[in-house]
Amino acid sequence: MDDTAVTLRYVDYLRTGDDAILEEAFAPDFLDHVSGRRGVEIMRIVRGWIAASFADAVYEVHGVTTGGGLVMLWFSSRARHVGNAFPQFAGREPTGRVIVAEAVHIFRVVDGRLAEHWAVRDDLGVQRQIDSPDPLDPTR
Repeated sequence: MDDTAVTLRYVDYLRTGDDAILEEAFAPDFLDHVSGRRGVEIMRIVRGWIAASFADAVYEVHGVTTGGGLVMLWFSSRARHVGNAFPQFAGREPTGRVIVAEAVHIFRVVDGRLAEHWAVRDDLGVQRQIDSPDPLDPTR
């Protein structure tokens, strides 16, 4: 599997939660720079937060680029807000609103497996969509 294909397995994991993808696509000593944790357990934790916070999630990949031993993946997710499992959104009541979140994830691929991960996510945009009194105007 080439670097782009193995990186896209990350999105497949977010979509399905299939643990077989963790075995197939992630290095055993995977380093997540977002959390500072090593190992694939952090992916299970994040996937659990997604499942407990958002329903009917749909992921759309907008772009993938490679260079310098890294793969950059830009995608958005659209889902209905049904819970508050993510620590950064704790204390917010489920709104039932459809939320759109964009993110860029960067992976280092070593020997055909995801070895390191960085992310730039629009958590503030998601928070605004959750907290907005007018779901059609998330800037208010």
